[in-house]
Amino acid sequence: MISSKHGYKKTRIKTNTSDSDLFNLVMPKAETAGFKSKQGGISRKAISWAKFSQNNNFFLWTFLAVIGLVGSFYLVAVDLIFNYGVFAFRTKFLEFTNNYFVQYLSYILWTVVLATCSCFIIKKICYSAIGSGVPDLKSIFSGFWSPDVVEPTVLFWKTIGLLCSYGSGLSIGKEGPYIHISAALANTILSIKPFKGIVANDTERAQLLAACCALGVAATFGSPIGGVLFSIEVTGTYYLISNYWRAFFTATVGAIGIKILLSAPSNSLLESYRTESITLNLASVQIIAFIITGVACGFLGSLFISLYTKIYNWKKHNQELFNKITPFGEVIIVAAATAILSFPLNFLRLDHASAVHAMFKAYGENNEELKTWTESIPFDNGIIIACLLYIIVKLVLTAVSITLPIPYGIYIPLFAIGAAVGRVVGEIMKLIFPHMTDIYPPGYAVVGAAALCGGATRTVSSAMIILELTNDLTYMVPVLTGVVLSCGIGNLINDSIYDCFLKNKNLPYLPFYKAKSDALLARDVMRSDVNYVCQKTSLLKISQLLKRSDERAIPVLESEQEHYLIGTISRNTLEEIILYYERLHSYSSNKSPLSLSNDNNDDDGSSSHHHHGDSIISINEDIRHSSHSNMEQKSLLRDNSSNGIEMSVLSDEEVDEHNNLINNNNNNNNNNNNNNNNSNNNYPINQDNNDGDNNNNNETDEQGETIIDLVQMELQNPWVVIDSSPFLIVETMPVRKIVFMFMMLGGNSVYVTNKGKLSGIVVKSELFRNYNN
Repeated sequence: MISSKHGYKKTRIKTNTSDSDLFNLVMPKAETAGFKSKQGGISRKAISWAKFSQNNNFFLWTFLAVIGLVGSFYLVAVDLIFNYGVFAFRTKFLEFTNNYFVQYLSYILWTVVLATCSCFIIKKICYSAIGSGVPDLKSIFSGFWSPDVVEPTVLFWKTIGLLCSYGSGLSIGKEGPYIHISAALANTILSIKPFKGIVANDTERAQLLAACCALGVAATFGSPIGGVLFSIEVTGTYYLISNYWRAFFTATVGAIGIKILLSAPSNSLLESYRTESITLNLASVQIIAFIITGVACGFLGSLFISLYTKIYNWKKHNQELFNKITPFGEVIIVAAATAILSFPLNFLRLDHASAVHAMFKAYGENNEELKTWTESIPFDNGIIIACLLYIIVKLVLTAVSITLPIPYGIYIPLFAIGAAVGRVVGEIMKLIFPHMTDIYPPGYAVVGAAALCGGATRTVSSAMIILELTNDLTYMVPVLTGVVLSCGIGNLINDSIYDCFLKNKNLPYLPFYKAKSDALLARDVMRSDVNYVCQKTSLLKISQLLKRSDERAIPVLESEQEHYLIGTISRNTLEEIILYYERLHSYSSNKSPLSLSNDNNDDDGSSSHHHHGDSIISINEDIRHSSHSNMEQKSLLRDNSSNGIEMSVLSDEEVDEHNNLINNNNNNNNNNNNNNNNSNNNYPINQDNNDGDNNNNNETDEQGETIIDLVQMELQNPWVVIDSSPFLIVETMPVRKIVFMFMMLGGNSVYVTNKGKLSGIVVKSELFRNYNN
């Protein structure tokens, strides 16, 4: 807000949409007001809007390309830091001495220190960086916007915290944090000047963030198609088709950036997951083995979720004990236990990517990678025992680790555990059918990895991710079979792991609401104390309303007696109305050539009394259309706002003309046509209308406060907009339908009416908080 040398405030007229807008799927009325000129035809504003729409579309796709490239570079850089920085330094740290006991203590120290540093970042610096981040994004995309989750500071501290937690050696992953980092990075870039205007509200912003979430999966596994499908399944309740193209475009650009960065032969981040092509005979008994693998992973995924839930509930019921231990003590205990269990067995010490690589490719009696798994097991077929031991230890450690206050993911640990499950089935099949030469145990590991991830996260996109990751379509049918069976069995037993995160963190998520019957109606859940403004109201009442309410959209009612709902008006528009009248009062109080004595025009002085400080400022959409002959005598004051509103000071003759009209109106109450002519000429004058003339929007009440008519102002001023089509429902609508409408159409609130009269309001957050079963 800038003060000019004439003493009035220049204010930019904003056209922010209200929360009741339909996800901004249609152009808001505030952005189309004034498109037709008063002489008919299309105004210059409409042409400007068309140009803006073209530029906005250009900046939108530019933003998606920028976030694809920048995001891929950023996430690949984090991956390289992990592989050639954190893990490489850990190896050198452990090899500093050949003493086994010292190496053991060094490994424990490394794990504890890095995990504690990660906990310190969460508890003391940035709590929003905790956990996976996917549940928080699910809540945002469900319609509950939370800006703290995607702030630029979260982007930085999530990265540092993940480097510490994942690099410590805890049984956690990085895909969830990568998705969270992608969303925070996209939100940060949206704050940069060239891209600030491409989103009109939080709903559009959330849609773009959902499209950018596919980048996290693409960077983790090099899977752009699987990333898009995963973002739809995990972060979206109902997905817009228009957002589908944006997600694919972003993921494709990101995949190009990843391929450019990882094209060198030395970069084996993605190549380590590749498998060897073989011939597979699905007409044999192997198809039954794949079905068994899918079923086993479905039960194991549900067991993992149940184990996590029991551990979380146990910690919750023993809160006093853990308050004494403190979060740092809890992290130290779990990190030390993880290091103590992992160090003695080399295959437990492997990072998850190396473990998956061994399960996918290590095969044969003399394979060096396989010896890492079997050298500690002094039994025949030691790979089976090693895999079983890996499954048990990692399943428990992962369930415990994801209850800690650190950044973590769950996809990669489940990926490695599932690969071990599939490898066990493949090795057993090789023992049972030694004569079958086409049984390839690493192929079963591929099916198991996808099936367990699908069974825990309930995402069928796991099949596409594993197929893109391995770059092998040989196991397409077995992978799809295993994933579908695993997801189906898991859905019969419990909720997905991400839904458990949502409930445990008490995050609002509308699909959790399940109305038992249609007996619960809108009038049972609505809030009756609604802040509203009448069509005819005073500036004082508007000011008081803005002070006691922070709602972005205010309902406009016909009157205090008749609560018929006319529409809604934005808070910004009400603020502009107040500033508008403040400017008028400022000019009328400080006018120099217009400080004329009204006593000369009114014998009894009543006009001077009633019209001191009255508006004699004309607001014109285009002053050049004026037909007055004394145009050259006017002093023009132009407002530099985006709406192009112009102010003109009237000449002395025009002032006399207005005063005469005022006097005639006071002497003859039936001369309403004069007022209408003045209104049509865009010269509104504040009058003390004793007979309650409804054609004037500048009356005064008993206390002398200016009365304005919002509907008349909308007709006369293009920047005053009343949304005549907010979300409306009747009192007898079942809550089940209201919830479905929220999920499909978005918005944060709906107005409840009874025969056209406003009865109350249903707010989505209050509905979830007060009536969630």
